[in-house]
Amino acid sequence: MDKTTILAVGGDARQIYMCEKLAESFRVYAYRTSAVPGGAVMTAEPGAAMPKPDVLVLPLPTKSEPGGEGCLIPLPDGSRVGLRALLGTLAPGGLVIGGKADPGLISETSEAGFEYTDCFARRELVVRNCIPTAEGALMIAMQEQAETVHGSRVLITGFGNVARAAALLFKGAGADVTCAVRRPDAAAEAENVGCRSADIRALAALVPCFDTIINTAPALLFTEDVLRRVGPGSLIIDLASLPGGADKEALRKTGVRYIHALALPGKVAPVTAGRCIAAAVENIISERGVGNVT
Repeated sequence: MDKTTILAVGGDARQIYMCEKLAESFRVYAYRTSAVPGGAVMTAEPGAAMPKPDVLVLPLPTKSEPGGEGCLIPLPDGSRVGLRALLGTLAPGGLVIGGKADPGLISETSEAGFEYTDCFARRELVVRNCIPTAEGALMIAMQEQAETVHGSRVLITGFGNVARAAALLFKGAGADVTCAVRRPDAAAEAENVGCRSADIRALAALVPCFDTIINTAPALLFTEDVLRRVGPGSLIIDLASLPGGADKEALRKTGVRYIHALALPGKVAPVTAGRCIAAAVENIISERGVGNVT
């Protein structure tokens, strides 16, 4: 049987390494990626001189803009490609894979008769991305703070996947780590790995005691009242997805040092991030039974 054919469109460096990894098991074509992925075939035009793809992988995260004839997808070179044109190349029963796409793109994909799957919602990718995210936070702390991480006081909000990875990494670097949580079981988990725990509902009273504060909670925790209590010289590193966990107007008023560190895996470890995405894509293909893997 012929191998499953994948068309990967645009994207940052992660997309390049994703293509290279997928090319070990699939026939991969790349369109308007920022560089030529090893093992893949670059195509000048989707659908031209190539088999109909079984799988379309859109840039990750998947951003789109409204166009006259449907969604337009921005590409690394500043140009745009129409989603409709890309969907028109897919084989019947084909699969579209994106990440955090807006409802309009998902709706257009469905109306064209194709299934959309959110790669970033995959549990295995979420878990694997925790390490480069935590390493990115540590890198920012080392670059932005005037003192070593070793011996510093670090507050982490929450104790989910990312918070746990960050807690272990900062603790391993010699920081005194406290995890601000709501549930007693989360407090116990933080303590089990050698961190302190505190009640996140007392955040305003907690923040003056810490040099670096890492937010992982996708909720508005850092209100003006909380921000006004952050100590001078302290830094907030926000790892939560948009819109983040801080009041932006209050940040402007208070002048608290704040970095909203988005998409860290692709910035600090694109090779690892690309391979993690490739593993998720391969799992999706296997589960959906799309095309043939030989």
